[in-house]
Amino acid sequence: MNKITQTDMKAHLKELSILTAKACKDYASTTSNLSNMITELWKEIGLKQDKIKELQEQIQDKDFEIADLNQAHTDQLWDLSKLEKENIELKEVCGGVAHYEKKIKKFLKKESVDN
Repeated sequence: MNKITQTDMKAHLKELSILTAKACKDYASTTSNLSNMITELWKEIGLKQDKIKELQEQIQDKDFEIADLNQAHTDQLWDLSKLEKENIELKEVCGGVAHYEKKIKKFLKKESVDN
């Protein structure tokens, strides 16, 4: 086994110190970068959550709007049904009136000829 001289030992320890300092510096740099990236990710997550909340509110507004439109459509269908029934009744009345008008005209013609 070789005996290490004091000068060689000092050189070896100096080299180890330098390498340790570089490793610590690299570790600090990596940790700092990681911390910055984590901070950026949390910011992005916060922005995405805000966007999701905004979109959920828009969906809720649209759901209310759709419900209102559906109710209005149902009301219109109900009114249309009533109007169709009324129209049928009026057509029946008009048909009856036309029949009686013909009879009255026929009768009036007979009366005018008789005088």
